[in-house]
Amino acid sequence: MADPTTQPLTQPPISAAVHTYILGSAGAAAILWQAALISPPPEHGFLWFDVTDPAPQDLERLQHQYHLHPLAIEDALHAHQRAKVESYQGFEFVVAHGVFRSPNGTLKTHELNLFIGERFLISVRHGSGLPLQDILNRWERVPEAWRPDSSSLLYVLLDALVDEYAPFAEELEAELSRIRQRLIDPTHSNEQELKKIFEISELVHTAHAVIFPLKDVLGTLLRIGPPVVSPKEVPYFRDIRDHAQHTVERLELAGNMADRAFDIYHALENRRQGASSRQLTMVATIFLPLTLVTGFFGQNFGFLVNHVIASTPAFWILCVGFETLVAAVTIVFVQRIGSDSKAANVNRRLSKRASIESHRSED
Repeated sequence: MADPTTQPLTQPPISAAVHTYILGSAGAAAILWQAALISPPPEHGFLWFDVTDPAPQDLERLQHQYHLHPLAIEDALHAHQRAKVESYQGFEFVVAHGVFRSPNGTLKTHELNLFIGERFLISVRHGSGLPLQDILNRWERVPEAWRPDSSSLLYVLLDALVDEYAPFAEELEAELSRIRQRLIDPTHSNEQELKKIFEISELVHTAHAVIFPLKDVLGTLLRIGPPVVSPKEVPYFRDIRDHAQHTVERLELAGNMADRAFDIYHALENRRQGASSRQLTMVATIFLPLTLVTGFFGQNFGFLVNHVIASTPAFWILCVGFETLVAAVTIVFVQRIGSDSKAANVNRRLSKRASIESHRSED
């Protein structure tokens, strides 16, 4: 029988980027996709077709070869599907999403559609992500006895998706910590930090919306069980689900940190506005009695001018001196009120702390 890899290729070239491999206990070997379509499934392994941004005619050939359901093909052709697991006769259809942060700081997502059969796995990708060589290197680290099963590659692909989130969550947490430190720095502009808080909050929301359904997908695969996930493989998929859950919790923590950063910003702004208001109030309070005194002595009638402030000493004593005295008394009065207010706030905080400590001791 002639080797199919050496036969003339009569089929027209496909429009998408397709990489085909034979995976098994002996390792991974690349093969022409045309040859893979006419070759029988390997006895101790499976075929992996990796298709990026396919056209309809690209998947039609795989659909005919592996009897894929038209509804699953339609979902795989059109991106932006929700994360899910659907069972069909002869295969399972899985949709999952990954995420990464571009160099300019924006969040990029990519979609992975998987057809998992007993002797084949077809991955249809929309968007960049998950380098093939990295996937193959990961697959070679799985137990050798598991390699002939297509579920081994399914595990590697989903594990790689989840691993994309961990550095992203760490980066967001670190950035939010730096923002909180800069917020309390009086020499730093808080307006810039407010913009960053908004941006990070949007990133957290988007990432959480992408990874949270992936946790449910992993739970569904564990419930389906054989032949997709055998009892020996359950711990591996459960480990991925635990990592996904941990990442979801870290993203929720980052969201809470962003909310607290908002609270800190508003508290500091209210404090600054309060300080400005107090300063303006102090100035207005000082000038209020001065305005009254100046208005009184500025009245232009005979008795006041001819008898009360008729001499220069009287002018300096009654007008200038009296106004200076009023201003000094007002300043002392305002400062005394401010000191009493601060002392009252300190006493309230101490009383509250003492109350909390007493409740703790009672418990």
